[in-house]
Amino acid sequence: MTPPPHALTEDQRQKLQALYAQESATFVKRISRSGALSERAGRQMPRAVPMGWMAGLYRHPPVWVAEAAGHEFVDVDSNRYLDFNLGDMSAVAGFTHPVLSATIARQAAIGVQYLLPTADAVTVCDELRRRFHLPYWQFTLSASTANQEVIRLARLTTGRSGLLMFDGKYHGHLVETLWSDEDGTLVPELLTGTPVPQETRVVAFNDAEAVERALATEKFALVLGEPALTNCGTVLPEPGFWAAVRRACDASGTLLALDETHTQFDAFGGLTHDLEIRPDIVSGGKGIAGGIPIGAYGMSEALAEVMTEHPEDDVSEVPGLATGGTLFANALSMACAAEMLTDVFDEAGYQRGADLGTRLSDGLDALFAHHRLPWRATRLGLRSGYCLGPAWPRNAAEAYQRSDHLFADTRKVFFANRGIWDSIASAGPHVGFQHTAADIDRYLEVAEDFLRHVAP
Repeated sequence: MTPPPHALTEDQRQKLQALYAQESATFVKRISRSGALSERAGRQMPRAVPMGWMAGLYRHPPVWVAEAAGHEFVDVDSNRYLDFNLGDMSAVAGFTHPVLSATIARQAAIGVQYLLPTADAVTVCDELRRRFHLPYWQFTLSASTANQEVIRLARLTTGRSGLLMFDGKYHGHLVETLWSDEDGTLVPELLTGTPVPQETRVVAFNDAEAVERALATEKFALVLGEPALTNCGTVLPEPGFWAAVRRACDASGTLLALDETHTQFDAFGGLTHDLEIRPDIVSGGKGIAGGIPIGAYGMSEALAEVMTEHPEDDVSEVPGLATGGTLFANALSMACAAEMLTDVFDEAGYQRGADLGTRLSDGLDALFAHHRLPWRATRLGLRSGYCLGPAWPRNAAEAYQRSDHLFADTRKVFFANRGIWDSIASAGPHVGFQHTAADIDRYLEVAEDFLRHVAP
């Protein structure tokens, strides 16, 4: 059977299947104490983990962590791993950081939650305004919840309910966003127990004409998109794409929101600043507090006025906009975000990380060429990855065609057995703010060993 364009050959798949079986057996032997904990946990937790992703993101048994420092962690079997997954961008500063440790200790001594604002919130707003050029900000406990509030704000502002998104996206486990398009029909990505939302539409990334056609109906409150797709590998926007989307939004009275949850760590100011996009709203947060839970969204002055005019309080005679939560913008989250944004996630840190990202991508490209593999490393600031084809994808369909779960799963256990914790299958290795050139070279050494098993 002829494989699809750019996919692995049958010979490569056979090699990987044998290697996967061998490496998986080795992996299981190395994590016997984790296995024992999983057995106990199975009597107390569905799938033997406290949160489903800890099992679902991997095709191998979960590793139970004992401790960590910087970008390394140690499991309960005393295996040490150099991490390039970064907690899916929640630990981009490292699992530990001296600035974070000092801030947590200081804030814990004086109070972590008041249900009242602290001065750190002003500092965080100052830093986010400087990066994303939006004047007003609100905070949640996760980027998913930030997107939920963004959707509500857009619908209230426009008086419309329509939501337009792009294939390959991820905007959180929300009823509104967990849908994909299959031949013009919306299908659920995950089960939510809700009917298909008639007001939701998903189009191909980089297809400006599809956006223009959809928005011309003037039914949509919001276009919600990642500046570059990061949940199907990496898919970069083509020149002029976001400018065309902005024009279509302006012409139809539709708001534009960019979800920078992942891409905010690939350039200072995210791709909003780097590509000079002009959104009405930016959402994100996640890792900006060093791993302490936080979500954030910034908005234009006009949207801030809408929020001000529709307050949620206990004295209004009419319902206000549903936002907020007991622990949102708590003192600990805001203190950690303020310190990390000012002392760690600065322009010098981003430049250093981008240089290491280039070192990683250049190294992967050199290995592909050496092993005569017609592939390319993906590149986006601190982010790299494996494109199993000679050209970068321009949408999710092409990205899926140029990826392979067997390749990703085999790479994961192969690297883990050699002390590297690689990315989840939907992403690629990402540089963190404490990685060194030696760490990058160590990753590439293991990649060299792995690719020898895949080479023709």
